Amino acid sequence: MVRKRIKARQPKQGHSVKALDVPNYDNRPPVFSLERVQQGNYCFSSLDQTHKAQFAEAIFRRRGITWREIKSVDRHSLGFEKIARSGIKAPIPAFITEDEESFLAFRYNGMSPMVGYRVRDVFYVLWFDHNFTLYKH
Repeated sequence: MVRKRIKARQPKQGHSVKALDVPNYDNRPPVFSLERVQQGNYCFSSLDQTHKAQFAEAIFRRRGITWREIKSVDRHSLGFEKIARSGIKAPIPAFITEDEESFLAFRYNGMSPMVGYRVRDVFYVLWFDHNFTLYKH
């Protein structure tokens, strides 16, 4: 008995379907998301009108700056600083895995930071440290 092998098909690229290159998210401006803000003392709803307005201004100022540029800017300007996970005094949400060793802090109202984490080009705000008690400053 002669066994015939099935010939593997060679992958083809059609004219209407093409593989996409993975984008370099450092070349994009940040997208700010409030969908994961934590309830409590550091929630957006606990901010006064001035802090809320300054948050809007802060994300507006960063709309045309790429992540690559933000990394090279001073942390007290439009840049950010890293905050160790162990330095956060609020409960860490369960969806944040243990391998997340640090968070990012952007200034939004003078020295007041918003703290969260980055996935691709999205910055998810978790806390607004309007009273400077979330971590040691």
